[in-house]
Amino acid sequence: NADMMAAMPPDAMGGMDADMMAAMPPNCMEGMSPDMMAMMPPDAMGGMDADMMAAMPPEAMEGMNADMMAAMPPDAMGGMDADMMAAMPPDAMGGMDADMMTAMPTEAMGGMDADMMTAMPTEAMGGMDADMMAAMPPTAMEGMSPDMMAAAPPGVMDAQSAGTTGAPPADMDDGGLGALGDAFAAQGVDPMAAPDPAGTAPPPPPGMEGMAPPPGAEGGPMADPMAGLDAALGGAMDQATDQGAGAGAPDMGVPPDAGVDSPIMDDPGAGEPEPDMPPPDDPII
Repeated sequence: NADMMAAMPPDAMGGMDADMMAAMPPNCMEGMSPDMMAMMPPDAMGGMDADMMAAMPPEAMEGMNADMMAAMPPDAMGGMDADMMAAMPPDAMGGMDADMMTAMPTEAMGGMDADMMTAMPTEAMGGMDADMMAAMPPTAMEGMSPDMMAAAPPGVMDAQSAGTTGAPPADMDDGGLGALGDAFAAQGVDPMAAPDPAGTAPPPPPGMEGMAPPPGAEGGPMADPMAGLDAALGGAMDQATDQGAGAGAPDMGVPPDAGVDSPIMDDPGAGEPEPDMPPPDDPII
């Protein structure tokens, strides 16, 4: 039991093997200490399981090393928690593999740090998932390498992009406005810019003068985020408006004061030639 384990001299653990470990009741691990763990042969860890790991005091992990970790069955990692992870020496992570990572509870990643990440074999990243990444302290990412990033499954980074809402955040490069923001950006305009506290704004581009009171004048804007739009865009918008309203179309009628009767309006047949009129001598070109 745990009391027996606690009373045993640490160096007695040097005689342990995997079969003995497997036969030991899980609660016996409650009596383990870092010194006992350090004295245990690495291959003895082959008898560990998740229940034993869960029963072991977190500080006992201080006696772990990479060889012990490598000898441990992957499913034994199911008993890990954040305190155990935090107590484990960074170089012990050198014995991790992808299967171990997959078997480890998500919350155990809360004990990771940059040194542990650096010591972890690249291929162990293959067992990571988005929840594990989200549970890991941000500073642990300082131990990441390009090879680790390449070995991580594609969905792992979803945790960093989606945050807590499960949806990607707005692209703030365009002010969070999507295609509209992109259109503003193409014109060099920041739609999210705050008004100028001095009450000034850049001069309007050619073709847009006089469209609004000058900045600082009565009724004038403090700052106009549309000021960067070019004249061509403004003109095209005006033209489209005019065409849609019927304005700007040429007037084909006769002015009222021209003194000429419109044949079309006065007599629809007035402009037609008499049927018995001879044709002109010369063709009309």
